[in-house]
Amino acid sequence: MNAPLTRLFARLLAEMDEVENTEWDATESRIDPRVYYDPAILAREKNLIFRRMPLCLGHADQLRELGSVIARDLLGLPLLITRDRAGEVHVLLNACRHRGARMIHAQNERCQLSGLSCPYHAWTYDLNGTLRGVPKPHTFPGLDKASHGLRRLPSAVRHGLIWAVLDPTAEHIDVAAHLGDLDDDLQTLGLGSHFFFRQRVQTRTTNWKLMMDAFQETYHIKRLHAPTIAPFFTDVNPAGEPVGRHARILVGRDRLAEARNLPPEAWDLRKHATLTHVIFPNSLLIYHPDSTSHMAMFPTAPGEMSFVHTLFTPEDARTEKQIAHWDRNFAMIDGGVFSAEDLFISEEIQSTVASGANDSLLFGRQEHLLRRFHANVAALLNGAD
Repeated sequence: MNAPLTRLFARLLAEMDEVENTEWDATESRIDPRVYYDPAILAREKNLIFRRMPLCLGHADQLRELGSVIARDLLGLPLLITRDRAGEVHVLLNACRHRGARMIHAQNERCQLSGLSCPYHAWTYDLNGTLRGVPKPHTFPGLDKASHGLRRLPSAVRHGLIWAVLDPTAEHIDVAAHLGDLDDDLQTLGLGSHFFFRQRVQTRTTNWKLMMDAFQETYHIKRLHAPTIAPFFTDVNPAGEPVGRHARILVGRDRLAEARNLPPEAWDLRKHATLTHVIFPNSLLIYHPDSTSHMAMFPTAPGEMSFVHTLFTPEDARTEKQIAHWDRNFAMIDGGVFSAEDLFISEEIQSTVASGANDSLLFGRQEHLLRRFHANVAALLNGAD
């Protein structure tokens, strides 16, 4: 553990027997339900937040083999995520520079290619987007091939994760600056050495912020998750803190009490607790006992989003025993917890927010990180840098 995580773990232990946390707000607060259903708010969120910040698209090991390509539409942009023959990862726009046809139609399916070819007129491109060939080139006598490659979005691989700015007019990306103090956390946890296991992409009828809300408070764990993971967690108060616009949250597991009798070097972030990194605006990293989940929420409408869940593991799943083990983990985490409980309750909330049942929604003192998250969103919509 680095110093901030050690300090957070020490606080979790110190406050195990406390009724209240030192971090709690003095009073409860309220939020306007319109933030979850107003089209004008979502339009501004897309323009002022989602298209300006580095967003995590998943683990680079999903494109392990040279020539790997995934087509995925996010935030209204048709994307190609590729690993070229030199091993570099790129995020391109999935639109031919001749007449705009998609290069690949199928969504979310990894394929291996030597290059990209437009199905309309067979313009061909390298996997880094460079225009390679044009049939009957004499019919385009003024064509500058160098300036007609597929549009590239600023992208980078950092800590084993693929990041991109989803704006065709953007010119650069600085993931370390975006992460701030969380950058050292991710380096400490060594996600770059992990392996992609499985990914599921779903379209769900909920506002993207409702799922971000769900993982920034633990008030619900013993209640909503009673059929699944509740027995693995204590009901003691978590230790959480904002890190710029991001947050780190530590929740005690059922073996937390063991750590009281151990030196700090024996504290285990996965055995004694579960760490969550909230990466603004739309990503969550959850560190399970022997795997890690990345979740990303990409809005498609005020009451709809694309939910991308990726599970990666500390060792490559090659044997039948390994595959069966993480198959069970993925089924429980993705299907039983995230889909059947967190996404389900978010959709239930979405179905009522515009009904007039609540003029405002209440955040209790324990839900202070939700208030800060929504304050960060509002500040950016109001012109903050």
